[in-house]
Amino acid sequence: MAVAGMTNMKLTRILIGLFLAGAAGLFTQGCAGDMRATNSGVTTLENYMEGRFVPMQVFTTQDVICFYVSVTWQDVTQEAGYRYVVWNWYKGGNLVVHQENDRAYFKGAPNTRVLKRPASALGTGHFRAECLIGGEKMAEAEFDIR
Repeated sequence: MAVAGMTNMKLTRILIGLFLAGAAGLFTQGCAGDMRATNSGVTTLENYMEGRFVPMQVFTTQDVICFYVSVTWQDVTQEAGYRYVVWNWYKGGNLVVHQENDRAYFKGAPNTRVLKRPASALGTGHFRAECLIGGEKMAEAEFDIR
């Protein structure tokens, strides 16, 4: 049954348009397009657990490495909502760690995210790690495991 003056096809297009507009609103809630990193780096698990967010550049194979990123946004009274977070770690230009979180919720600012990896699982060498939030690079760090 069509609404007065509308064909079924036109009504279907309008309903699909409204649905897509509503879905887009869910992904942009919180107005956090201006999200930016306030602090980031790699440190040991011990430092991280003690709240010492002090970037390090050299680790041993006995360490657990924590790549942390603290972010904020313009209007911290608003929640930034769900964001897609991707972690990539490279050794010699080759991707060796890749982790995605498509349901990361950013409620309060500053908001700190972390990814932990045992250095022994990565092996020795020079590494570069990056964190992308909503498709934008928020942080990058380089370090060595000896």
